[in-house]
Amino acid sequence: MLCNILPDWLYKIIAEKYRLDNVYEIRIRLDKPIMINYQGDYIQLKVNNGYHGGEIIASSDLINYIISVATKQSIYAYNNQIKNCYITTDSGIRIGLCGTVVYDNDEVSTIKNITSLNIRISHKVENCAKKILNLIAYDSVVQNTLIISPPGAGKTTLVRDIVENLSKEKRINNILVVDERYEIAGLNISKFDLGESVDIISGSNKNFAFENALKTMSPSVIVTDEISKESDIESIKETIKSGVKVIATAHAKNIQDLKNKKYFESLINDKYFEKIIVLSKRNGVGTIEGVFDENLKIIYFPSVL
Repeated sequence: MLCNILPDWLYKIIAEKYRLDNVYEIRIRLDKPIMINYQGDYIQLKVNNGYHGGEIIASSDLINYIISVATKQSIYAYNNQIKNCYITTDSGIRIGLCGTVVYDNDEVSTIKNITSLNIRISHKVENCAKKILNLIAYDSVVQNTLIISPPGAGKTTLVRDIVENLSKEKRINNILVVDERYEIAGLNISKFDLGESVDIISGSNKNFAFENALKTMSPSVIVTDEISKESDIESIKETIKSGVKVIATAHAKNIQDLKNKKYFESLINDKYFEKIIVLSKRNGVGTIEGVFDENLKIIYFPSVL
């Protein structure tokens, strides 16, 4: 909840001017005007009695307040997240960070002197996966599925609803969510009710989670967000080879962009994924540009979630 991490005066300005369900991001940069992403458009936050035409200029006190509240006044307890340039709150809001990177023996130890925050607000859109659910799960069998889009186009919202519908509607048993950055289920797993058949590993890198979950949890499906590294790709390949289904997301504008990314070409050429869903913000967050099969043949045409 935004009211739990913003000072009252800033929360009231946003809540009075905008519908909170449509606020996707708040961009706070030291000594710069505060911006919000509202329904996919960036808007400068203003008040009528402010300076410089009403814009609200972010101060170091504001940045420090948000970080202090988001970390529950224990910044050291969140350092593993901070050194990876983010903080995730109990409610699933992820705050991206920029500042000065501090090294210790060639390893990043923390980030200090933080000058930029990107507050990304997680949304639950009920049944936004309904249109494509039968394309990726039928006859009690889940298809290996990759969801791609540019940042902020609704991948996590869609994958969260897929998990819930697989558990509650399709009655798929033993779904494991590998939630590295606490965005799918939230830091507090009661934030999003994903269903009774869902197990969650939070805060772990994908390589560790995939390898150990296969040994201990016997999942039928593993769901994860934002694959990007070679180790992520290899974990997914080994998992699919073992017979466990995978649903994952990745940053890419389209399939060609995905193929051009390092490590991803083999995933496409060797047909690891049976379905590929392409999202964009063209007609608003969650625009489906198409659903493709393993041969990259389109099987579902554009619409809006």
